[in-house]
Amino acid sequence: MKNINLYLDCEWFLNQNLFLIGYAYNAKEFGQLYDQTLSYKHLEEIFKPATNYIFFYGPDIKMIEKFFNASIRKLCPCANLLRIFKVAMPGLSSYKLSDLEKKFGIERSTKEYKTDVFKLWHDWNNPNLRHLILKYNMEDVINMMRLKKIIFNKYQITNPDVNKLLL
Repeated sequence: MKNINLYLDCEWFLNQNLFLIGYAYNAKEFGQLYDQTLSYKHLEEIFKPATNYIFFYGPDIKMIEKFFNASIRKLCPCANLLRIFKVAMPGLSSYKLSDLEKKFGIERSTKEYKTDVFKLWHDWNNPNLRHLILKYNMEDVINMMRLKKIIFNKYQITNPDVNKLLL
């Protein structure tokens, strides 16, 4: 059986209500849950193909669990890339995803939301600008996947290494 990873990136409001979950299995298979599709039923569907790990960055799994009042970590092993990157590259001045993207030469077209979360929320609520948030979130997911590949290769991180750092 082929090992399939799932990559997740969430966006939420100040009150911690999720409004967007971006996901990817690889660079060609990805999508997003929001509005009517932001339901536990749809979330379970995106988990089904994952046979290896659910990768995320920072508090995203905890936010999903809180929002849906569910234990996601029982569905599949969950690995926080922030934690893994800190172990692999100790002493960096910043572990922000955007700083790691720069460090490893990954370009993005949506930069403005990395520095202004209030603009992100404002634009999400504007139907004419929502497409920018969708693009930003998808870049987060795809770039996180790319960073994982680059850093795992560079630092020779293997599944047993990940297993030691699981939530």
